[in-house]
Amino acid sequence: MTHTFLALPLPEEIRRLKEAGRLKEADSAISAHLSRDLPAPLRQRLLFEQHRLRLIPLDYTIPESQALGELQKYFPSITKEDFESLEKAGKIDFVITEQGKRYFIRFARSLYNDSLMKKRFGLPVSPERPYLDDMIRKIRQQGSLSVRYTLESSLRPGDETFRPGLWRGWLPFPAECAQQHDISLISGNPDQISHPRAMARTAYFERVLTRPETFSVTYSYISTIRYADPLHAPAPSSPLYPDAMPPCEEDLMEDDAHIRFTPYLRALAREIAGDAKDGLEKAWRCYRFVTTRVSYSFMPAYILLDNLAEFSAVNLRGDCGLQALLFVVLCRILGVPARWQSGLSIDEDDVGSHDWAQFYAEGWGWLFADCSYGGSAWRCGSLNRHAFYFGNLDGARMAANRVFMADFTPDLGKFRRDPCDSQTGEMDYPEDPAPLLPGAYERHVNLLSREEIG
Repeated sequence: MTHTFLALPLPEEIRRLKEAGRLKEADSAISAHLSRDLPAPLRQRLLFEQHRLRLIPLDYTIPESQALGELQKYFPSITKEDFESLEKAGKIDFVITEQGKRYFIRFARSLYNDSLMKKRFGLPVSPERPYLDDMIRKIRQQGSLSVRYTLESSLRPGDETFRPGLWRGWLPFPAECAQQHDISLISGNPDQISHPRAMARTAYFERVLTRPETFSVTYSYISTIRYADPLHAPAPSSPLYPDAMPPCEEDLMEDDAHIRFTPYLRALAREIAGDAKDGLEKAWRCYRFVTTRVSYSFMPAYILLDNLAEFSAVNLRGDCGLQALLFVVLCRILGVPARWQSGLSIDEDDVGSHDWAQFYAEGWGWLFADCSYGGSAWRCGSLNRHAFYFGNLDGARMAANRVFMADFTPDLGKFRRDPCDSQTGEMDYPEDPAPLLPGAYERHVNLLSREEIG
């Protein structure tokens, strides 16, 4: 499914109703428009907007009367004045609805993740991350680190919302890429696994179910990170990752959905680049801007936001996905080939969704940039770790996607729960023309083993 319709504006009366928080009236106005003979792109845009209007209350659940109390669970000393100051500074996410202000369900947890917030309100902050620091030390000392991971990933329809019939499922699967190889399916019986270098690699299931059943795969792969110090060391005689796909025209292009070279982003890129002449210096300045000027913040479902890169640049906040996308867009505007990568981050006691980027540097070839991990390091005072994530990853990743908003194989054929990324899986009930809502199915990823092999 193409997404060029996302660049279209809404009809004025619908936009005004939405901005005023009159979501039900906006929904009704869209239905009235859809009863008319409309151009196909505008019809698609309105159908999409109607779908996401119904998702807004699922992410914005906290009433104004409870918001301060939610934040005090994490920052006991915070006052009403502090809260109002943070809100005016754009640090607290909310929408206007018929019921008044409704705050983002994870806004308080998001602020608690910010080291600068913790310092401001007297909570302890340590620059050390033992699990990451140990891997980074080995990569620097040895020049590389290879780790074999075995993970189990699963999808299951929810008991309360289950309906008998045909169910389809897409589970992210490791893709062949610069740092990932020796990929194998250990168990599970998907109907197909997409091409090893698919834009979004998945294991696909299609089953007629009479009761909820689990779609699952267990797979292993080797992640190999080769140390790069592009800020201080000369380029090697050959690229660090010779098996990576060479740069192509698409690595410098925009699209009509979220990778747009808008006037603001073009002006911002020129300001960031300054007098930088070569691509490596331009990429470093883009990384430095995102990691030091854009605060990390949990975000609502990406489907609720327009033009994610510009949103992050205007609001100076964003999660790993928005930060990675902003880095990619800024680099491309400046003529530096850049790519998206995403999948999973594997911590010692948790496996979670994560996004990062790649950029191309002469002599070095493709290198990595993890802006959210780099920004976290900068905010807590670990400048060594901040520098590491310009050029490198820690290796504790599973990469399944190389293109933002890539289609599935086979295509789902309707709006996805997450049309932007594929990290923990997606399900579909084809008899229902509407997408499944959050809560209609369960998603799990478990780390089974981790073995360093060099």
